[in-house]
Amino acid sequence: MKKILAVDDEKLMLDALTTSIRGAAPDAEIFPFQRPGEALEFARETPLDVAFLDIRMRGMSGMELATALLGLYPEINIIFCTSYDEYVSEAFRDIRCNGYITKPVDVAAVAHELSHLRVPLKQEQGGDSIRVKLRCIGRFEVFVDGEPLKFENARTKEVLAYLVNAYGGICNNQEIISVLWEDLNRHDSYFKKIRKDLIDTLEGKGCGDILFRQRGGLGINVDRVDCDYYDWKKENPEQGLPSDYMNQFAWAYSPDFE
Repeated sequence: MKKILAVDDEKLMLDALTTSIRGAAPDAEIFPFQRPGEALEFARETPLDVAFLDIRMRGMSGMELATALLGLYPEINIIFCTSYDEYVSEAFRDIRCNGYITKPVDVAAVAHELSHLRVPLKQEQGGDSIRVKLRCIGRFEVFVDGEPLKFENARTKEVLAYLVNAYGGICNNQEIISVLWEDLNRHDSYFKKIRKDLIDTLEGKGCGDILFRQRGGLGINVDRVDCDYYDWKKENPEQGLPSDYMNQFAWAYSPDFE
């Protein structure tokens, strides 16, 4: 299990950072700190894989904390999160940081950094295999380890299809409801049940990491699935949707939807 440190001396920023990390890496252990000195003391006793650090902090800067963490764990992945881009060259030149996120931090930015780590994380047995296959050309279907995935609610698969279509983008709840059901007020509580069914079913199969989760939104981690539409899109970047795309859903082949 990944061990991720999050440090920002502003509470609201730290909460947002922690939420974004949790959405991008739901199975990780996350250790948030407002005080960089306390984070360093914690790190002396707890090996860490990744550290998301604000650069400008009271008492100890993110640069100083990163240097100390690298002294403890030379292979730790350092990712800076800041509103100040004047530190970019120094961060990469002197600290050997892994990446750099400009605030406000969001799930997609965190997920991108976690997918391109300088020192790849050691995977648990079977942890790095792509187990989820998505078929979008023709009828939309979902397979886990070669077996069709069944949901408790029949509409849950359609919500997953909509997320797949977004190609890694975060879709908010209201957007999904308005496209799939149109009547936002009537279907809000119903959608909450479907969202829970989607998350519970995937986690029950050990595949919860294909979802990005944040308050009021969901997305697909495109690096954790095998999808015929994504393969087609890479080979045909200038074209629209493939023919016979998700043909059981009216919104998928609507001229206004593409």
